Amino acid sequence: MRVCIVTVASYAHGIGGMQTHGLDLARGLIRAGHEVEVVASRHPEGLKETEHEGIRWHFVDAPSRRPGRPMRNRDWLRLSSDEFARLHAANPFEVVHSESTSGLGLLRRGVHRRVPLAVKFHGNYIGLAQAAARRAAVAKGMHSRVEEAKHLAWISAQHFVPIDGVYRFRACEAMVPAAQQLHDTRLSYLLRRSRLHVVPNGVDAEVFRPRRAVEMRRELGLPDGPLLVAVGRLNREKGFDFALRSLAKLEDRSVQLVVVGSGEERESLERLAHELGVAQRVVFAGRQPPDRVPAYLAAADVFVFPTQREEAAPLVLPQAMACGLPVVATSIGGITEVVNRPGENGVLVPPRDVRGLVRALSDLVADPDRRERMGAAARERVLAEYTIERMTARTLAVYEIAVARHRAADASRFAGEG
Repeated sequence: MRVCIVTVASYAHGIGGMQTHGLDLARGLIRAGHEVEVVASRHPEGLKETEHEGIRWHFVDAPSRRPGRPMRNRDWLRLSSDEFARLHAANPFEVVHSESTSGLGLLRRGVHRRVPLAVKFHGNYIGLAQAAARRAAVAKGMHSRVEEAKHLAWISAQHFVPIDGVYRFRACEAMVPAAQQLHDTRLSYLLRRSRLHVVPNGVDAEVFRPRRAVEMRRELGLPDGPLLVAVGRLNREKGFDFALRSLAKLEDRSVQLVVVGSGEERESLERLAHELGVAQRVVFAGRQPPDRVPAYLAAADVFVFPTQREEAAPLVLPQAMACGLPVVATSIGGITEVVNRPGENGVLVPPRDVRGLVRALSDLVADPDRRERMGAAARERVLAEYTIERMTARTLAVYEIAVARHRAADASRFAGEG
């Protein structure tokens, strides 16, 4: 099968869920014997085309803006459609895959009437709006509440303007990474339930694998002793402040935390670490190349993921679990589907529950045998449901449905014309 993936966020645009997913899916399709080309937004070094890991990438001269919400980026909508048309004319594709709303420009031009189009949603308006409303409800002070209200207004504008972005994806087979996302995604994009499919994201279990923590710490220059790790974008939704507050309340003062990632909240998190008196016990490692992230995960004793957002299926969670790392995460969104046996393949605590985080982290830090058992069960969970191979096979099954439905529609039109 010849597949075109359309995405505003490619491997060239840094670390992120859509970036990682798009590359992993392309890899999986190539390994399965299919042909893949990718249309992506502007390359940071100005490249127009390149071959990366056997995949042909085509970059158009439009900025990516915020990954997953390109609907107001008119340059992207136009140029991505032009580039697809050029590639399709030279060598036709059998399926088009849109990463979230990246393929809206193609839908506007009616490409889905000529080529089956499938879309993978990594989030939805309702989930983002609910998260903003929850933060506003617990915000302290009028200024914080006003800022959250502005954020909610911005999310709404991105989703509803232009309005055709809300309903055009009804013409596609749609995928979500977790069953928890089905209802909200269907309502957010006015989708047909019969055309929604659950396709969990996958990770490379050969790259993300258990290693000797001592060797990884030596390689990375990390301290000895009990070590927690948190990975992700440093923004207010990810809950890194709760990780710092929990660290400050741990009785074992030898426990240290490594924070891997960058974002607008880094300075405020560093200030908070000083205010809490834990600055000497926190390593802000900054943004790391994707090939370094597995080493940071494998170097730790416990992975902490205190997100406050309705996560669809955060990739970093199964990545940590694939490394044989026990995880402590908030019981929110699709996380509860990944850690499906709390207490056995991970620990879940309610959002904003610092006391629960402290208790869970303390218990794991003090019990190496339990950490080993939980880490092994976590990796088994990933191998069973969250590998690239499983994700690719499930995605291909959706492509086949899209192709069959497209052929049936063509036959119906032909019969009507006859």
